[in-house]
Amino acid sequence: MELHHHFSHQHPLEFIEQHNLKSEKANCSGCGEKVSGPSYSCTECEFYLDKKCFEASPEVNHPFHPNHSLKLLASPPYIGSWAICAFCDRRCENFVYHCSCKLDLHVKCALFSKTIAENKIGELEGVSQKDLLVSSENGSKELEETNCFVCRKPLLDSPFISFDSRFHLHKKCLDLPIEVNHLFHSQHPLVLQFNSQRLPCQTCQITQPRGVVYICSPCEFALHIACVERPTTLDLPCHREHSLVLQLNLKSLLCQICHETHDLSPAYYCSACKFGLHVQCVSPAPTIKGEIHEHPFTLFWRQVPFICDACGTSGDCISYICSPCGLIVHEKCISVQPIIKRFPRHGHQISHTFIHRKHEIKSWKCRICYEEVNLKHGCYCCSDCNYIVHTNCGIKDYSWYDIVDDELEETGELLNNSAFVVIRETKLGDNIVIPTEIKHLSHPHNLIFSNDVEGDRYCDGCMLFISNSFYHCAQCDFFLHKSCAKLPKKMYSWDHIHQRPLTLDLHAVFFCQHCFFEFNNCFSYDCNVCEYHFCVHCLQISVFLLQKYEG
Repeated sequence: MELHHHFSHQHPLEFIEQHNLKSEKANCSGCGEKVSGPSYSCTECEFYLDKKCFEASPEVNHPFHPNHSLKLLASPPYIGSWAICAFCDRRCENFVYHCSCKLDLHVKCALFSKTIAENKIGELEGVSQKDLLVSSENGSKELEETNCFVCRKPLLDSPFISFDSRFHLHKKCLDLPIEVNHLFHSQHPLVLQFNSQRLPCQTCQITQPRGVVYICSPCEFALHIACVERPTTLDLPCHREHSLVLQLNLKSLLCQICHETHDLSPAYYCSACKFGLHVQCVSPAPTIKGEIHEHPFTLFWRQVPFICDACGTSGDCISYICSPCGLIVHEKCISVQPIIKRFPRHGHQISHTFIHRKHEIKSWKCRICYEEVNLKHGCYCCSDCNYIVHTNCGIKDYSWYDIVDDELEETGELLNNSAFVVIRETKLGDNIVIPTEIKHLSHPHNLIFSNDVEGDRYCDGCMLFISNSFYHCAQCDFFLHKSCAKLPKKMYSWDHIHQRPLTLDLHAVFFCQHCFFEFNNCFSYDCNVCEYHFCVHCLQISVFLLQKYEG
């Protein structure tokens, strides 16, 4: 019996010509896969290595990592002994090819990607190759969620090849040149390699940590594979006079599609007309279906001025139209929310509408900017309250808040929002019922209703003097105004960024974030997100202002 030594195990290993163990523990300690075929084992320790992992070179010079060699380690050299493979984007816990620049690869991923880089796919042994022209209809759900291991774009976007049901690559990515010359970086060629430096792409500004990209390491300049493949000139219907040329680092360019300005942003640009489009904006969708309208909108790619029917502001490049309804809108307005369930500044639901006569609006002044709302264009309104805002005013104001859409909280706690339980009540006439004994959440004993004020009494809820109806505890010195006892246990504050219900509580000491006073032994409303506290007076003023000026 011939024994062999391997750096990853303290005992000598026995060679097994054909591994036929049925035990579930017979997994390769190098790659973690089930052992089959020739292997090496230490039965005493139940340690196994398949032939490929046993014979893996202790050091590899990889074409996709030309600056350093990769060293084989028994486990990743990090806390927790795990890493993420730069090729397949899966977890590494066993053998790993490692570089000090924090590049890590599974053994089989390192060897397979090296074969791709050296253009030796035909030399792969024991792999089944399926060359499929695919779409979402004939791909499995797993493949629909898989990216190409090389370019990291969705696998089903292009014909792909699956090797041994483990490695998935676009067919075109097998034939990528190892070096390219690009007009954005004419001084040096760009080399296809792993992005161990985590460099952002100079075209789209997105960092791709897995797969490979084109890089000039000395200049720390990177371009994604897809961005290298972009055409350098474009002829588009929206600018027929001249071709648009791909340019890098344009300052303060106003994109004629999204109407946003990005400093130092790559774009397609016509210097003669000073007409530019962001790289990500040059391929708008031909049709878009949004919730704002019952029909899909169709791209109208022509540079003509228009007024958007959704927001009432102008546009002068591409637009989307609904021919049956005669609507024309900005692309961004198609995704406008048709209903904002609870508009913080108003407190109720507001709805977007193209047709205002459905709502009985009396005043057409926007309740945010106080400018007139044009009846010919869309807006948000709450018809129950005669409340109306410009579309863009509503969107901008709503975006300031951190919203949680918690329907269970809305329909549950806020509908049963009393801070006390009635123990006993008294009827005064046919329609008036007064709770004469209650159990309030702020106090352990029952509270008794009274109209008789004796001496100087102060409310333990708001700290103000008691001069009218109140509740008190017969066992201890605790008093609440009738109005303070009726405060809801949860309420919103329209001028607080976290739009979750604030919770009523009794604090020994707290600091109000509105008036900046310190309070002792009284009610506050607390935000469970930022742990801010607000005194009762400030919340009541906030509600009053909302009702007076916004409602």
